[in-house]
Amino acid sequence: MAATCQAVALDYTPVSSPGEQPFLVVSGEFGVNESLTGFSDAVVRSGARVIVFNSPGGSVGTAIQLGRMIRAAGLDTLQIRQLQCASACSLAFLGGVRRVAETGSIGVHRSSFDINSGMSADEAVAQIQAGTAQVMGYMTEMGVDPKLMQVALSYDRSDMRYLSASEMSDLRVTNVAVSPPPVDTSQIPTRPNPAPAPVDANAKQLENAAVAFIKGLIQHHGDNAALALAQVQASYAPTVEYYGKWTDLSSIIQDKRTYFLRWPERGYSVRDSSVMVTCANDQCMVSGIYDWVVRSLPRHKQAKGVANFSYTISIGPNPKIIAETGKVQR
Repeated sequence: MAATCQAVALDYTPVSSPGEQPFLVVSGEFGVNESLTGFSDAVVRSGARVIVFNSPGGSVGTAIQLGRMIRAAGLDTLQIRQLQCASACSLAFLGGVRRVAETGSIGVHRSSFDINSGMSADEAVAQIQAGTAQVMGYMTEMGVDPKLMQVALSYDRSDMRYLSASEMSDLRVTNVAVSPPPVDTSQIPTRPNPAPAPVDANAKQLENAAVAFIKGLIQHHGDNAALALAQVQASYAPTVEYYGKWTDLSSIIQDKRTYFLRWPERGYSVRDSSVMVTCANDQCMVSGIYDWVVRSLPRHKQAKGVANFSYTISIGPNPKIIAETGKVQR
């Protein structure tokens, strides 16, 4: 949901108008492991019961922590279009007991990973998987439809998807069906948000190539058995972490052959909006969801469903799959 940003400490500014209840503006980036004591102090001092944001995002963990603090304190959240609440900020917004937002004021996109972090590919994959689980669990905790994650995954780190009023209502991002109260934005001190970090063209090209490689592999699984097995032979490393167990290529081919012969007719369609890719240290992890249908006329059997997939590729002149896992959803 959130691109990693170079953090600037959050700022908490109380704003009040004559005859109006004060609200608190949270501005700046969510820093990694940032102390949020200042937020609690600002709420107590200002008496604010409504939180407004002006933030481009930052640390997912800090945003979730702030969202839980907002919920525990029984505060509401309000977002106006003149200010921005994008990326990780959208998670903090979800903490409001009552949530109101103008059209186009909440922005989401898929998570990103700094390829220069020094983290190994395995560590990067584990971090992203754990982060996704954390965000999904938090959304459920806040009463938000986890399908919001699917929307976010459709837009990469160089883009931003601002939600419409109907989307926010349907996904329960907002839960109060009224127009937000008027706010005099001239009273809200704002600071310029840093420009988003440029996306490295080579990194983007590598990600696109990894996705194309895996989508091609999955689609070739629908070929006749001989062609599909040839594709497996050419695409996999001699030893692969295959569904949690180190397995040699000959055993993988035998496993695929058994399945292909059991189901002579097979079709697979990857859901483009579900695909997520992370590349680091000459390895790329590609995960997502595909729809499948299989049939065996001799056995008078047919089945179809949806499955998750996750592949890790060793990048080089001849890319090879070094890890595969997945699970049938239904």
